[in-house]
Amino acid sequence: MHRPSLLPNALLVAVVVSSVFAASRMTAQAPRVGPRVFVADSPRVYTDSQAVQGQTLWTKNCVECHESTDVTGADFRTKWSGQPLFTLYEQIRTTMPDGNPGTLSREEYAATLAYILKLNGLPPGEAKLEPDSVALTAITLTLPPAPPAP
Repeated sequence: MHRPSLLPNALLVAVVVSSVFAASRMTAQAPRVGPRVFVADSPRVYTDSQAVQGQTLWTKNCVECHESTDVTGADFRTKWSGQPLFTLYEQIRTTMPDGNPGTLSREEYAATLAYILKLNGLPPGEAKLEPDSVALTAITLTLPPAPPAP
């Protein structure tokens, strides 16, 4: 009586198990879908030229009421760190400039926000910060630690 060899079946099982294991490892290493955490080594969401434009807008529209420490200090970091970037964008867009909110274009508000990000030590990248609610909601603002006071 001829007994069928178990080797082909064992080999098939080994290949299936190996494939499943490899797929589960790839899934575990795949980028997480959901909010992006904004730290120095994550995607950079504004350009340097956009921050320069934002600085000009800041000087023209914001310095009358705000110092740069208003958007870089401990209170600011506590309030906004961990929030979706859209929340800060909307706060600025719907309440600023004081007494005349909503008078800048959405792109100008995004440029102003880019300047605020730069003031907080977040580096620029090659893609502009777009004034898109879905894109801004997908970015979680994580600010680097405040520098020690002199």
